[in-house]
Amino acid sequence: MLNNALAGITVLDFSQGIAGPHGACLLGEMGAEVIKVEPPTGDWLRGLGHRQGDTSVLFGYFNRGKAGITLNLKDPAGRQAAQALIRQADVMIESNRPGVMARLGLDYAAMRQHNPELVYLSVTGFGQQGPHRDLPATDAAMQAYSGFSFGAGDMVDPVRVRISVVDIVTGIYASHAVLAALMARHRNGGLGQYIDLSLMHGIGALQGPKYAEHAATRGVISRELFAAIGIYQTRDGHIALSAMRDQQVTDFIGLIGRADVLSDPRYATQQDRYRNQDGLRALIQAELLKQPTTYWIAAARRIDLICQPVQTYAQFRDDPQVAAYRLFQDMDLGYDSSLPVVRMPGMAAAEASQRPPPRLGADTRDVLRRFGAGTA
Repeated sequence: MLNNALAGITVLDFSQGIAGPHGACLLGEMGAEVIKVEPPTGDWLRGLGHRQGDTSVLFGYFNRGKAGITLNLKDPAGRQAAQALIRQADVMIESNRPGVMARLGLDYAAMRQHNPELVYLSVTGFGQQGPHRDLPATDAAMQAYSGFSFGAGDMVDPVRVRISVVDIVTGIYASHAVLAALMARHRNGGLGQYIDLSLMHGIGALQGPKYAEHAATRGVISRELFAAIGIYQTRDGHIALSAMRDQQVTDFIGLIGRADVLSDPRYATQQDRYRNQDGLRALIQAELLKQPTTYWIAAARRIDLICQPVQTYAQFRDDPQVAAYRLFQDMDLGYDSSLPVVRMPGMAAAEASQRPPPRLGADTRDVLRRFGAGTA
């Protein structure tokens, strides 16, 4: 079972924000014991977005399943306690700027002397090397820096995606890298390793195919994969149409009553339609406004064209397929009521953790005593 895959593995999560904590959270879902180590003032994510008391929904979501302690790493007693914990850990995740952990005596070079089995992962904006290594970074800034702000739209007008896609994907890569390092440790005599993971690398990897396509087309990649792909307005809402075969495109053009355009030189062949897809989509849009969403969904499905209504978050949560799959579980996220949480993809609903996120410093005394790490 996936929720026991990392049983016996201890993860120290010194990171703040989303990327590092998300990676640690995923390791916790797979059975690792994750200990969240916060400064006395708490992870700064506690104060972002919608919050209740001293914690936000975002903090709760990305730190569920963890024990929580506070340590003042600027104080010698706090650093000594941290060192004692790290000496016994399997994995450590931190998200400070390069050089900070070295100044505290908690960097990989120092800690591997006491714990050669340690897998140590650093999450930064730009990585440990290069001219930008010391620059701060946020999700929004990295969307802009990496080209994602253009790639997520039409390659003309930049957009900012409000979901923290850079942080979230970097957290996924973080958990994968740690899993690989733990497997490598098992095979190479118990030696751990250092992992340098950056937001820049995470969002760069996500867009890898687009960078290649951009180079191959000399910057012309604003076209869709197929001519009819897109979101269209109907008489009472919106639908998303997606065609993977050209026959589906021509069938749909006939279905909406515009088979005549297929004799137009601009739309006569698949390549013609690809080159002139903006005009074709305008023609399709004009027809789709004439009927409601349910009409067009049924029509598209009759010809096996992939289509879905554009739903709100509430509609998706209430969707019968989502309910049948048990995609969401209600969970305490430190808020005034249970909130919906999506379990790790691939994990069965019965395996999902129910442990809520930690209150600030709630487990400090117990964890330090258990690990013989003092009373900082």
